[in-house]
Amino acid sequence: MGKGTNQTPSPLTCIQIFGLGSMLSSRFVSLAAFAAVAAAAPSLHVDNLCSVPVFLFTQTSFGSISNNVHVAAGQKGVGMGISSNWDGAINVGTGCNSDGSSCTTGGPQWDGVTPFSRAEFNFYAVPGSVTYDISLIYGFNVGMKISSANTNCAAFSCALGALNSCPVPGPGSNINSCYSPCCASKAACAGGALPAGGGGCVNNAGPGPHSPYYYNNCPNAYAFPDNDGAAGYTPADFVDYTCGNNAITLTLCPGSTSHLSKRSFSEVHAQRGVEIVHDEA
Repeated sequence: MGKGTNQTPSPLTCIQIFGLGSMLSSRFVSLAAFAAVAAAAPSLHVDNLCSVPVFLFTQTSFGSISNNVHVAAGQKGVGMGISSNWDGAINVGTGCNSDGSSCTTGGPQWDGVTPFSRAEFNFYAVPGSVTYDISLIYGFNVGMKISSANTNCAAFSCALGALNSCPVPGPGSNINSCYSPCCASKAACAGGALPAGGGGCVNNAGPGPHSPYYYNNCPNAYAFPDNDGAAGYTPADFVDYTCGNNAITLTLCPGSTSHLSKRSFSEVHAQRGVEIVHDEA
């Protein structure tokens, strides 16, 4: 498209020039429209399909996002006000007071003492794209789904709470929460979600004592820090994805769990492999 713009034009009659002008005008309009679409700012919205309100605590490595956001039960389309280069995570709390200093699940430490689900995003590394994942390293309290406006991109989803069979059940009467897979017991999580002892997930590495329960039931969510195959750990599950469409929706309590394979998503659909490192003790 536009090859002829650098070529020397041949003599044109007035009629030809008028016609060419119309074509160029239409082309410029089309190009302008295309540029506007290509330059569209990224967006991140939250739909809360849970039967309980949630408190969203955000963490940022780069850029900016709204923090301490309350989302009512059933509320949809809550914009998170991200900058175009935001890189960070959203942690979900339930049963929280106004400032999140007291919660039934999630908070106030946000380190696994009270378990929470976590969604991670990187809009910074690949301009115009976003890399995302669901992390259950800090435990589970509400289901999550990350999806793009481009349905060709991987939509990761986990509804672990519907199973009601967690090996180390967490608090909360209206939800089925679960302590971190890195902790052998509730007491082992007292020092954080990645304890120095307790059977695994030590030093942000391999599987913990209950990681198999997590990755067997939610294969598209991190069940231990190197669940993507880093450092040779197995299983190397399909847990992170880079999508060329950065209009993203985070759905809470989606009621479904994805079972996607890496082989189903080639580089034709989108890029993969941009690392997000947020899961730290």
